[in-house]
Amino acid sequence: MNWTAVRAIAEKDLRTVLRNRGVRVPLIVAPVVLLIVLPLLLVLGGQALTANSPLPMDSMGDTIIGRSLTSQEAATSSVTTPGTGQWAAFVLEVFFAPLYLLVPLVVATVIAADSFAGERERGTLEALLHTPTTDQELLTAKFLAAWTPAVVVGTVGFVVYCAVANLAGWPTIGRIFFPNLTWVLLGFWVSPAVAALGLGVMVIVSSRVESLQAAHQIGSLLVLPIILLVVAQVSGAIRLGPELVAGAGLVIWLVAALMVRYGATSLRREHLALRL
Repeated sequence: MNWTAVRAIAEKDLRTVLRNRGVRVPLIVAPVVLLIVLPLLLVLGGQALTANSPLPMDSMGDTIIGRSLTSQEAATSSVTTPGTGQWAAFVLEVFFAPLYLLVPLVVATVIAADSFAGERERGTLEALLHTPTTDQELLTAKFLAAWTPAVVVGTVGFVVYCAVANLAGWPTIGRIFFPNLTWVLLGFWVSPAVAALGLGVMVIVSSRVESLQAAHQIGSLLVLPIILLVVAQVSGAIRLGPELVAGAGLVIWLVAALMVRYGATSLRREHLALRL
């Protein structure tokens, strides 16, 4: 494996992505909105609305908030704090757990679509096929160019969200309470798996569509399972505890590996040459 060639191709793809404003903007906006703006708005807004009329604890257990909190979270003071404290814990620990996974998913799918489907649209596919690299080196470079930034953004986003969560929850919870074990697993086990899954899907999609726009449109459907997970989590139908998150991460890794392996066949030179 010629890692110098792999690095050169991956860096070329990343430079191309960063020069494309239509790709660059979602990579910046999505993490900022999901991990900073929305958590602060929801928590601080809830604190403002309930400042003069806090919810009593005897009625809180019958609300969606009370039903949605996990047994692990229920044992912490962040959840047992009346009114706004429980609202902050619900928003930061429960509501945003599935939404956080949108960050690595969006980054991986946006970069992968531009890296795979964009080659033909930019007219650079033929030049890529004439590079002195093997199919395995080309495949590795393309995968790393999309997966590595997604993991980096997801990890940095996790650290930033931890700071935002503790800052937003401090006025009502009164201590550093975040992250819990569920969120640690989400940040370091499930997040890279989701990025790999998005990459695998986009490899398959890009091999079957003719334009970058079509790849983006189909790739956007990947957010639907996460939206359904948000609804199930909020309604109390599913509780993302450590065991469930760890098991789900393993399943996602396995599915992602199968999709990447299946999609890799479309990145062989004989298949790419047919798209010229």
